Amino acid sequence: MRRSNQSVFNEYVPQGTINTASAYTSTELHAKLGHFDQLAIQVIIDNVTGSGGFDLYIEHSADGRNFVTTKSVATPPPVGSGDVSITALTASAVNLDFGFNNGTTPFLGYVRFRMFFSNGTTAAHVRVFVTQRDQGG
Repeated sequence: MRRSNQSVFNEYVPQGTINTASAYTSTELHAKLGHFDQLAIQVIIDNVTGSGGFDLYIEHSADGRNFVTTKSVATPPPVGSGDVSITALTASAVNLDFGFNNGTTPFLGYVRFRMFFSNGTTAAHVRVFVTQRDQGG
């Protein structure tokens, strides 16, 4: 059953936002994003300058301070393997992709999204929408 549908990120992400200097969702949303079993994520990117790709990783935490990715990847996470990954952004178009966590691996109490471009010369307006569902039980 769908429990929540919300915009969780709507910002211009500047040049230099790469895997070692990422952008994150607001700390105010950590508990809300971790509240339900399943997430569907839609990313919309426009006003792109430069070239390259984009990745969004789901990270979770038990204490709201020390986060780990839900995927088993290195730290910082690699380019091109995110929960949502766009390999080539187009400057003259709206770039759109989606991803999800189906709830097979439960979240710890707090969830955030880590976002970055594949190179330091890319900048863009990034919007992230989330639909949360609960398996019940």
